[in-house]
Amino acid sequence: MEKGKYYLSKLKEHNYQPEFQKCIEDACQYCINMTFSQSDNDLNDKEKHPIMLLGKIQSGKTRAYTGLMALAFDNQFDMVFILTKNSKALVQQTYKRMRREFNDFIRENEIDVFDIMKVLNGLTDYELNKKIVIVAKKEKSNLDRISDFISDYTIQQRKNCLIIDDEADTTGIGFNKVKGSDDEFDLRTIASKVNKIRGSLDGCVFVQVTATPYALYLQPDFDEENLAPIKPKRTISLPSGEGYVGGEYYFLDSKDDAHPARYIFEPVLEKENELVSDQKRKGKKSKIDDRRIFKEEEIITSRDKLVAFKRGLMNFVVGGCILRRNNPNSHYAFIVHTATQKTSHVKLENITHEFFKQIKSRDSRTSSIINEMLQAAFIDTQKSVEAYGYPMPGYKDVENAFYNAIDKDYISVTVVNSDKDMDAVLDEDNGELRLRSPFSIFVGGQVLDRGVTIPNLIGFYYGRNPKTMQQDTVMQHSRMFGYRNEDLLSVTRFYTTQRIYENMIRITEIDLALREDIESGKFTEGFYFIQKYVSHKKDENGEKVKDEIIPCSPDKIRISNILLLKPNSRLLPVGFTPIAKSYARKISSEIRRHLAEIIDEQERDAVDVSLDVLEPIIKLAYSALKQDEQALRFVSLERLLTTIRYLADNENKVHLIVRRNRKIAKYKGNGVTYQDAPDNGREELAIARKVAIDKPALMLLHQDGTAEGWNESEFWWPVLFSQKNTRRTVFAMPDAGGRLKVK
Repeated sequence: MEKGKYYLSKLKEHNYQPEFQKCIEDACQYCINMTFSQSDNDLNDKEKHPIMLLGKIQSGKTRAYTGLMALAFDNQFDMVFILTKNSKALVQQTYKRMRREFNDFIRENEIDVFDIMKVLNGLTDYELNKKIVIVAKKEKSNLDRISDFISDYTIQQRKNCLIIDDEADTTGIGFNKVKGSDDEFDLRTIASKVNKIRGSLDGCVFVQVTATPYALYLQPDFDEENLAPIKPKRTISLPSGEGYVGGEYYFLDSKDDAHPARYIFEPVLEKENELVSDQKRKGKKSKIDDRRIFKEEEIITSRDKLVAFKRGLMNFVVGGCILRRNNPNSHYAFIVHTATQKTSHVKLENITHEFFKQIKSRDSRTSSIINEMLQAAFIDTQKSVEAYGYPMPGYKDVENAFYNAIDKDYISVTVVNSDKDMDAVLDEDNGELRLRSPFSIFVGGQVLDRGVTIPNLIGFYYGRNPKTMQQDTVMQHSRMFGYRNEDLLSVTRFYTTQRIYENMIRITEIDLALREDIESGKFTEGFYFIQKYVSHKKDENGEKVKDEIIPCSPDKIRISNILLLKPNSRLLPVGFTPIAKSYARKISSEIRRHLAEIIDEQERDAVDVSLDVLEPIIKLAYSALKQDEQALRFVSLERLLTTIRYLADNENKVHLIVRRNRKIAKYKGNGVTYQDAPDNGREELAIARKVAIDKPALMLLHQDGTAEGWNESEFWWPVLFSQKNTRRTVFAMPDAGGRLKVK
């Protein structure tokens, strides 16, 4: 591999740190192997499983794949298609960034960067011989234009390509039920068109880029010839640079009473959250529109209504005033993200305007209340500013700056609901949200998530509170993640309910555990375990309330065979036939020889065995088993080994229980259902349950083959039993069960 002798070395931002540079080189080497290797093993996987670049929210993923593009250009790749989130604004942001990054090459007529909707007809061979970058959003017309472009210029015969799917876990996957069918599904339109593009290009590598990979990891391994795999088998975890602030800081470090981040979280009462997040329904007003509940003209005088919301607005202006003492021209942002309906956003915009309007027109009736709120905001902010080691200005200085900001209209409030709104508020040069006043407040929903960078964000009022929280969605809402200076953090506040905050702690812990497992190499076979959280709390009436965190939208994984691995559960192959008798006997003898070295033949209790010693035995046991064609619950060798490695963790040891000469039939008493419980519940299973506390147990059960269904062939049946002290995780079995139809 050429390590960036030309394109990468001249890239605008080529000065990558060594760890970051290695990630780019590893990704490029994988792409080269997938495209140019002639080995049989590589050819089997060629153009199939994607590679994933896994970053964190707003941590520099675009910079990473830009470096990969440049290095790929240095290594015989000629074209890159970049698929962005379905947003006109983000397409323009990506397009402008690519032109900026490759500007020197564009001026030298070596590279061209196009928006697919603006590509001229009739490109010449001269133009096609350049390196080409094409940007498109994941939308029907854009993807159709890419297909036409490939067809018109027979790119598959000329170019080695990368397809970079930015925010790959959104839009690009999903399934709809086939009408008139109970168990068949079609790929959604966008996913189907992306699949078509992948299938039309030879010499193409599919690169997924995301910070929330859960839906992708839970995809099955499709067998259909006309459907390219979605699940990656290789993940490259991108490091975050110095100064990155993410979930660990906001939700884990902040739990330390000695850490300055302990002041960031500000609780919102459930009653208030219900008010601001309630949706208008048919024939019924939302709570915030019901004047029996709330009157916006009483926003100042109603001391018990929207308490945290008003505190947030006050803290925001006070914090900004403190920061502006050192930089009078600086601007700051505050986000309000609660309900999804536009009418609710407009209502909150009006309430915010009314709040500041009444402060500006303060009178004898409201001045004392406003001053109380200002004094509370000063004290609140002072605690965190001093905790970060910064000097706090005097109250009078802050008071003067606060009223100056109010009286001179330094505050703007903007609703952002659509692409059109985003076009108006995004900076044309860098694609970030444009702060048009010193104190910019944005009210919106989903449009303020993926790909949107909000500079100088120091306040976030978050009220999305479903009973079941989707982990990927909640994480992508966290626009306060990114590269932040401590002066900003010293006045930053996050307002939400205690329930949401605690769930964000759990989401952060789940995400962190997954990343640690990936980086430690536990998932080398392309199987991924994702923790799941379910709690049954009690409401004020003592009734159980389900509180659940799921990895992603069910529509994204609805054809996946999702299994739950929980404490003290079994995992074993079900539905198989042993190989021929003579070969099976040889394998069984070999297993006996290995076992004789680690456990006495008369031993009835469990013994601790290193996984390194045990893996060859498990592989031998599987070599005597052939999966039945109709068996849907057969756990493959790769799946069992990956699971046992995951459960064994760093200790790398397993409790081994061995039993010999069992005589259990292949089918249960009805003669149809496969036997799935070869272990004796009163004996070896009881032992496994007793010893499997901190590490798993493996039962190796020798069947002599004389029972009905085994054709006189003996074999060893492996049964994995998970330990008591492990978290619930979900994972996807390999195939889609033939349920997917591709249009």
